[in-house]
Amino acid sequence: MGYTNAAGCRFVVFPYPPFTFFGEIILSSSGSKSHSLMSPKHFVTAALMSLVLTPDPSHGQQSAFLQNPDLFVGFVQESADFWRGVHDSVNGGFFTNVSREGQLITAWGTNKDVLTQSRNLYAMVRAFQLTGDESFLDLAESAFGFMTAHGWDETNGGWFSGLSSGGSVLNANAFKTAFIQHYAMLGPLAYAEATDDSTAWRWVDRTMDYLNDVFWDGSASRKGYFDRVNRTGSFRTGKSFNATVDALTTHAIALWMLRGDDVYRIRLEELTDNIIDHLVESMDSQAIGFAEKYDSNWLALVDERMTIMGHVLKTAWVLGRMHAILPDARRLEAARALTDHVLEKGYDHQFGGPYKDYDRTTGTMQLYGLPDSTKAWWQMEQAFTAGLELYRLTDDPSYLDMADETISFFMDHFVDPVYGEVYADRTRRGDGIPQWGDHKGNGYKAAYHSVETGWYGYLYGHLALARTPATIHYRFDASDAERVVTLAPLENDTSMGEGYAIYSVSYSGMPWTSFDAATNTLIIPPSVEGVFTVVFDQANVVAVEQPSDQTRTLEVWPNPTRDHISIRLGDAFTGSAHLTRSIQWYLIDALGRTVQRGDMTHLSSTSPTWHLETNFLASGVYTLLVTDTVQRVSKRVVILK
Repeated sequence: MGYTNAAGCRFVVFPYPPFTFFGEIILSSSGSKSHSLMSPKHFVTAALMSLVLTPDPSHGQQSAFLQNPDLFVGFVQESADFWRGVHDSVNGGFFTNVSREGQLITAWGTNKDVLTQSRNLYAMVRAFQLTGDESFLDLAESAFGFMTAHGWDETNGGWFSGLSSGGSVLNANAFKTAFIQHYAMLGPLAYAEATDDSTAWRWVDRTMDYLNDVFWDGSASRKGYFDRVNRTGSFRTGKSFNATVDALTTHAIALWMLRGDDVYRIRLEELTDNIIDHLVESMDSQAIGFAEKYDSNWLALVDERMTIMGHVLKTAWVLGRMHAILPDARRLEAARALTDHVLEKGYDHQFGGPYKDYDRTTGTMQLYGLPDSTKAWWQMEQAFTAGLELYRLTDDPSYLDMADETISFFMDHFVDPVYGEVYADRTRRGDGIPQWGDHKGNGYKAAYHSVETGWYGYLYGHLALARTPATIHYRFDASDAERVVTLAPLENDTSMGEGYAIYSVSYSGMPWTSFDAATNTLIIPPSVEGVFTVVFDQANVVAVEQPSDQTRTLEVWPNPTRDHISIRLGDAFTGSAHLTRSIQWYLIDALGRTVQRGDMTHLSSTSPTWHLETNFLASGVYTLLVTDTVQRVSKRVVILK
């Protein structure tokens, strides 16, 4: 089978007996249906060295990224690397206005806005967590330091929006918006999650206190976040989609998952009620979408008529996530209704992905003077993540199809094959829009959405679709006391009694046993600091300790090896009690990346041995994992060249 991306680069996968797959790049546009793999410049090497595709994907996805979620790691790394060129090594932080090539657009201004810092801070943290590359944390710390040193209003509280290259506040007396306050939480909270940094947690709490004191309207009939307040907080007005839904995506869900305090659960449920009672409720009176802007009493503003398909899908995504952690049939019903609505009225079933903007009262698509309809990078993410979340909750293939088609279009047409990262806008067919330019950064676009697409693609792809292990990195500094840190990279689906749990932890290359899989917590003594590599797996998969008789479980030889290994399974896997179980194997490198995988279900007690070629792998220490869905054994494999 083959995959061809928009640059005419075809990836052909063919079986090499017995279970390993290798690939070759053919510079041709002929062959199978076009689906993106990776851009030619950035991802060919990764595809050749580490891509392994099963010939009959269990879910029928066409996107190579859904067939092998490890490809998202390379995508995230290349996207995050793009922003190194606009990091200010003198004053710290990232410049806001960025060209296609990754250079500062001085004609647009040399500002370094708070939104840019927080979104890039988030992206650098996630890049570290997927790759283990600590230089991304250095960039994250730079963005965090710049925004906290210059972006906070020390007199009145809250975050400013615009900052100069040196940190001076631009338009200090402008109204503060819930949108900026919510998104200012995004990066610091991700940093606190990945490092348990006490300073980051203090800034999270400081911002949360400001939101509660100034932006929250606690009156029973008007409950919700105000959309805007003046600088002093003495005047507050409006309610909106951004003030409500963006609270969930940036911090509200994560705070409940990481801290578990009732105060966060209550706020989550209040915000969810706002969504269902106002946004979703308004849909019946619209030609398409829902009302997005309201007055302070939750009455829709008649002159604000735009509805955005990405906002409808983002709302569906957060309602699905809410149902996963706090099950409520209303939430799932509303999430499905929102997504089905977009699929019926605002989705491109020919090329894939949602359209952009509409007049909610007439149903007219907004073309902005262009001859063709358009799609936006961040709205593609919302279709992708909403589709995966709802497929996880319902098993409805239409949602998986939406995610599959959207990520294929995104990788084919939004990813820049020359300079990396993603364009902001494309036509429905995937062409550029000269009138809008090909820049990569501005007051709203940063590294956030592209990296978040890869982050959730990796997590959903492994833990929800393939039900295979996902590897995430954390780094903790030494502290004065023992810490118990909650790890929650993805919402556990409690609605179906399913979920993931910590399977194993390593620290400095050695196993770390101080964790609790039942609560997904990691125990860190006060004197310990450094990078922890955590493998998450299905909650019903448990580790099997190797008995003294190695032949009863897993035997590997020669080890160390150069170009191949032989593997024999004992009756722990091939005995009569296990004949009906599916047996899968994974070869994982030192960074936690799956470099090969396959199926061994056909093996039996009479023929338990097979062979694996390793001649294309670099020297190093690898882990061979074998699972039959209820147990797992592992063996260290050393490759020397």
